[in-house]
Amino acid sequence: MDRIAEVVAIATLPSVWYVAYSPVVDLGLRRRTWILLSAVSAGLFCAAGTLLSAGSLTVLTILLFLASAASGLQSSAGGALLTALSPTVRGQAAGWLNAGNLGGGAIGGGVALWLAGVSSLPGLSFGVFLLVAAPVVSALWIEEAPRPRERTGGIALVALFAPLFRDLRALFTSPRTLIGLVFFLSPVGSGAIGNLISSVGPDYHAPDSEVLWITGIAGGLLSAAGAFVGGYVCDRMNRMVAYALSGGLCAVFAIYLALAHPTAFSFGAGYAGYSIATGFAYAVFTALVLEVLGSKRKAAGTSYSMLVASSNLAISYMTWLDGVGYKHWGAKGLMSVDAIANGGGAVVLLLVAWLARNLWHKTAEEELA
Repeated sequence: MDRIAEVVAIATLPSVWYVAYSPVVDLGLRRRTWILLSAVSAGLFCAAGTLLSAGSLTVLTILLFLASAASGLQSSAGGALLTALSPTVRGQAAGWLNAGNLGGGAIGGGVALWLAGVSSLPGLSFGVFLLVAAPVVSALWIEEAPRPRERTGGIALVALFAPLFRDLRALFTSPRTLIGLVFFLSPVGSGAIGNLISSVGPDYHAPDSEVLWITGIAGGLLSAAGAFVGGYVCDRMNRMVAYALSGGLCAVFAIYLALAHPTAFSFGAGYAGYSIATGFAYAVFTALVLEVLGSKRKAAGTSYSMLVASSNLAISYMTWLDGVGYKHWGAKGLMSVDAIANGGGAVVLLLVAWLARNLWHKTAEEELA
């Protein structure tokens, strides 16, 4: 388990630093084009990793790392498109985004596990490519005007990058950004158990069929349902408070998984609840990111990537910490570490939300003005 946690943590590291190259989605090609290119590239790396996984764990880790790096552009481009929406529907947008992200990811993982049991390695590799790349063809139906052609030369490049740098400077000096980073860097709502849950089925005496179902299609649908609920809720209440509450919700089910008798029922019921809580948390996170960003940013994709990367850092370190908990205390240790981090973090964030409420509302009013 601790080796699996290491591979996952390393493979997801690009989700923290992809901000370094995310500015490309704010320049040149249309954002829907970047979505297509990133998905195809990620699919090829995933397929290669699947095909070569039997030879070397190191090679698998490197290829998954590259797939994660390629997929970062898809996140940047999609986030940039979301910032153009009205502030009144940011919660709905966050719900739909995460319903597709969590639901599609979990369902795709479940299908991949099924393929691993019934097909050859080359067949599995091709299937993985289709799972990653084929759905993104739908981006062709996004209505987006072509980017104007930019002149070349030093002066033209300065004119091209100057608005982007102004936007980034305004982002970093905004009090709302600093408050938001307290939330995004916290362990609250990271959903790290989801990165390791398929490997702890034996600890709960859960049969392979149940593990496949609850961590795949069923878990994906439950996460999607949680995302829809989270999007609805955070359009109707303070999003900082909703963020903190999402951590408490994750902690409840992590505590159940830690304390319940290790049976197949405990595994299924506990992770079903945790899946809903994770979907809820991710939707609230995205809504809070969009609220921090506001609208009309030239560097929309870059700014979105920077804030999302901060949360991905939390997912990486929580996955590692959960793995350490398992290494020392087994499944109960894994679940307990996650519960303490989410529950304790939720209490701290509620206090931050209360202390920052006046400053947050003031900057929100300035945006509307």
